[in-house]
This record gives sequence, structure tokens and C-alpha cells, in this order.
Amino acid sequence: MKYIQSCAATLLLYLVFHFFVSSSTASMVDTRASADGFLKQLLGAEHQGMGGSFVGLTRGANALGSNPAGIGTTEGNRFVIHATRFPRTVALLSKPNPNASYEDYSRYEQHAYGIETLNWTFPMSKFGTLGLGVSFAQDGAFRRVDYRGKALNSFPENNLAIGLSYGLNIFSGTVVGIDTKWLRSKVIGTDGNEDLGHGYAYNVGIIQQIGDAIQVGVVARNLSNGLSFSDASIPDMMERTIVTGIAYQREIGDAALRIGLDVHPPFHDGIRTNVGAEVWYRYWIGIRVGYLRDTQKHYTSVFLLQDGSFETEERLWKAEGPCFGLGVRFGSITLNAAYTPQLMPTVGVEERLHIVQGKGVYVFSIGQIF
Repeated sequence: MKYIQSCAATLLLYLVFHFFVSSSTASMVDTRASADGFLKQLLGAEHQGMGGSFVGLTRGANALGSNPAGIGTTEGNRFVIHATRFPRTVALLSKPNPNASYEDYSRYEQHAYGIETLNWTFPMSKFGTLGLGVSFAQDGAFRRVDYRGKALNSFPENNLAIGLSYGLNIFSGTVVGIDTKWLRSKVIGTDGNEDLGHGYAYNVGIIQQIGDAIQVGVVARNLSNGLSFSDASIPDMMERTIVTGIAYQREIGDAALRIGLDVHPPFHDGIRTNVGAEVWYRYWIGIRVGYLRDTQKHYTSVFLLQDGSFETEERLWKAEGPCFGLGVRFGSITLNAAYTPQLMPTVGVEERLHIVQGKGVYVFSIGQIF
């Protein structure tokens, strides 16, 4: 009976999430705050090495910022530190000229930057699990050069998130969770002045165990009314999304296998999906492989040198390709590292893209159980 109840609860929650997110996303203004992309990058090396799949797999402190239901099964106090390093990226765009040959007309240069995250979970027995998280991103300066050779500069931005999470096992094999984040985002407005925006964002998720090997998860992410900026021209909205995933795990002798698949409907900016697998040998050393396809819209304030004005640069960026990861455990300490493809600008009609530098992102994590 409890199993039937939990399955019914999972289905009902999925339908509510899907209706809420689909209706709210459709009505949103399609100009997203820089904090929107920041919150989508708060995954550690464990899941990045598996192509970014996390919905049905995430557990313990790794669940903060992704699917908070995963903290509901934490055993013992856990902490984890994530460090993500984005490379200096240089991309050239070209278009055909009157001579029917292609020539460069625009250059995108994103300086190197990083994200640091600290998560901590505190189990409270039958009362569930609390989690605390702090994340900070310092974006590198972004520069665009037009076909006239004029340098168009933007300024470094930064984002801070402080979160409180709660997870609870409500039925046998069913865990739910909620994650609340206070956000502070520093950007440069079209008037050239620094502006601080504040707001809140929420993640609500559920994970259902089916048998001994399969887990199904659903999470609604970035539920927010946006950020408050004094400059009305600064993009301030967050994209509310839903992610569904399924995971399979099995132990075969000395090896432990996990496979995960996530999808991100309703695909407004193209198909977004994550798939990956990991194999651990005696829970001492593990390898991970995966594949991801992600799309995000970037909005950046740039300074136009030719007339001294500001404008917002808008373009769809995409990351697609294989991911790799490695994990090593020393007693209660786990070290993880991962490589994933970098987001790159997409091309329009008759455009061509050449990546000069910066195709990969590196993620490192260290965690401990007390």
C-alpha cells in the first residue's frame, strides 16, 4: 500500500510541477539575469563527469543546488567543496563578404573565471536532514570586437548564493526536498554604473526508489520572481525549469555501477539532456563518462567605444560533447575531478564559428563524512 501511495505522490507532484513550470515559463520575458546561468552551474565533479546527470543520482551534500530531495537520505554529517574553472575563451564569427568568401566580423573573448561552492548537511534522524550552502562566482571580463576592429568591453560581474535546504523521507523509498537561496548579483547597467540586485530562488524535488536498482527523480528549479535592480534595463528574470531523470545502480562483485539520464523540458532554446555512467572498484577508485547537450542565453552589458554608450549583447550559447571524470576515496574523504565541454556562441544564418581557445571546463570536488 505504501508503495502505491508513493508512486501516486510522485505522479501527482510531476503533473503539478509540469503545469506550473510550463505556464510560468511561457509568460516570462525572455531576458534572463546573469544569476540564472550561475545557479545552473552549481553541480560538483561527481555529476559533471557523468554528463551533468543528477536528478535521480544526487545524494547528500551534492544535492544542494540540484535536487534537494537527495539530502533526505544522508547518513552522517557531510561536507563538500566544489571548485569550477572556466577557461579563457576566444571565438571568431565570420560572414560572407561581397566576394563570396568568409571573413571575420566579430570576436568574443571571455576571460577565465570560476565558481566556488561549500555545502554541508546535518541529518536529524526521523526529522529529516538540513543542508547549508554558499556559492560564489566571479566572472571574468567579457570583450567583443566588431568588424571595424572596435573593442567593445563589458565589466566583471559576480554572483553570491546562500542557501538552506531540507529533505525528508515521507514514504518507504520516497524522499522530498526544498532548497531556498538568497541571491545577490552585481552587474553593470546600460548607464555604466555598478548595480546590485537581490532576490530569492527555490528548488523543489522528489526521488522515488523503484525496486532495488532504479530511482526516478523530478525537480523544479529556479522558482523565482526575479531580482531587484534599481536600473530597469538590467535583465532580472530567472528561467523556471523542470528536470526529470532516471538512474540505475547495481553492484557486480567488486564493482559498483551507476547510470543516469536527465532531460530538461520544454526545450525552448533547443534540446537539453544529460547522460552518464560511473564504475567504482571496491569504492576506492571510480571512473566516469557522459555526454551533455546544454543551451543557455547570455545577456551581457557591453560598452560601445565608438559612441560611448552601453547596450546588451544577446546570443544563444551551447555546450555539447563528451564528459570525463575520476574519483578516489581515502577513508572518509572523497576527491573528484571532471572535464566537460565549454559553452560556445551559436551561429546564425550564413555565420561560421572558429574556436581559437578554451573548449573545456574543469571541476574539482573534495568531500568528507563525519
